[in-house]
Amino acid sequence: MQETITTYNPLNDYRLILDPPMAVKRKIAAIKTEFDQDYKGIIIPGGQAFIYLAEFSARELKEQDIVDQLNRIALGFMPFKLHLSNFEQSEKSEIYIPLENDLPAQMLVNKLEATESLPEGGRINRLPRITIAKGLQPYQFVKSWKEYEKKVFQPLLWPTKCCY
Repeated sequence: MQETITTYNPLNDYRLILDPPMAVKRKIAAIKTEFDQDYKGIIIPGGQAFIYLAEFSARELKEQDIVDQLNRIALGFMPFKLHLSNFEQSEKSEIYIPLENDLPAQMLVNKLEATESLPEGGRINRLPRITIAKGLQPYQFVKSWKEYEKKVFQPLLWPTKCCY
């Protein structure tokens, strides 16, 4: 009788983000809390303020290969500053803070997409931003956007090192 040995190779989920400093996170958390109190929007789970670049799933055995490829991408990028300013809306259901100059982040996203570091089925974010609320009902969006389209968000910047 032949005995087979099976190894456990879990499928893990990964998310590539740009993580702002604590001062920026606190300011955005206050905005999200205020928004939720006033309009009861769907807040991003966990309430974390970050710029989402990509997400994918991969087997744990491939993790080191993926990390190595992402490190090669990171080594090719100089640190860059990100500027956030004001508010914008998307598809009349999301309010977010855009990057004032998103060229460095877009170049990074393009590089991630061009590489084979992301397994098939990975999702790339074409619009790097910090979401305040999403999935708003039409009445919530209309009411909140009247205020937020006029609201000024002080540009904040932070130097970032590239990333994973």
